[in-house]
Amino acid sequence: MSRRSRRHESVNVRGDLVGPQEAEQLGVADDRRTALATMVLGALMVVIGAVVLVQAGRLDNGDDLVGAATAPWVVGALMFLVGVLLAIRGRRDMGVWEVSAHTTAQDWKRMGVLLGVLLGFAVVVPWLGYVVSATLLFGCTAVVLGAPHRLRSFATGFCVAALVFLAFDAAIGISLPAGPWGF
Repeated sequence: MSRRSRRHESVNVRGDLVGPQEAEQLGVADDRRTALATMVLGALMVVIGAVVLVQAGRLDNGDDLVGAATAPWVVGALMFLVGVLLAIRGRRDMGVWEVSAHTTAQDWKRMGVLLGVLLGFAVVVPWLGYVVSATLLFGCTAVVLGAPHRLRSFATGFCVAALVFLAFDAAIGISLPAGPWGF
């Protein structure tokens, strides 16, 4: 099947990994809310990416090739690019599915918990340090979004947070909050 003809098939967000036939056999239901959430997240990432890029423009690397402005430029550009791609994909997928039920109370509860976790991260990062705070952020986010293995979610969150901390600290030379444990 050519790439062009596959584009016009119905897209199955939750069945992307197994394909449309296997997803149907497994009873995976497509959901218009998933496409809408993808589009909204993409738009939010575009806005945040643009703000980061504007703020990065105010920083100066001096005479160094890599400096204080390098990381915000990279992060802002990647956020902007991924946001645009998510918004495009969400918009494309919006027309594919039939309209489903409206957002439920549990969806709003989940959104509130995620916002609370994000705000909690911002509050505790100066005291607990980046690695511990980000581990809690990543783990809690995965659990709230339905990760089947809680311990594995937090372990993966720790690995990602530690790698980001090392990348910023060792490779780029930007110190993230270390907290009382030094990481």
